[in-house]
Amino acid sequence: MEMNLMSMKDSIISLSQKNRNNKFLKNNIELRCKCGFSEKLTYYDFLAGGEFNFGQPSSILSPFISESVYDETIIVTPINLSKKCPVCGKDLTAVFPLSLEELIPILQSQPPDPQMYG
Repeated sequence: MEMNLMSMKDSIISLSQKNRNNKFLKNNIELRCKCGFSEKLTYYDFLAGGEFNFGQPSSILSPFISESVYDETIIVTPINLSKKCPVCGKDLTAVFPLSLEELIPILQSQPPDPQMYG
């Protein structure tokens, strides 16, 4: 399992770099430290920089109800950023807003056809 997550991390870094123009990756996440330091990172910086690891996968009830399925259990794996504060040296952590399972399809999707949506 650990090896699989390492290759998954490499895949995310690679997919992020290939799709750097994906509008989703331009969203920001802010890291704040108790010492007052704060830094804004784009999702691209967060993912392509590789300074993240995966949390423990857990089962949750799907927030989406599909036809005839009311209680569907899905697996979600959190993505955590861990970085040292450049001012005081404490660990800064942030949780990516999407799980690994939600992120992969976004990174694999192709941008819309500019001829159609340009």
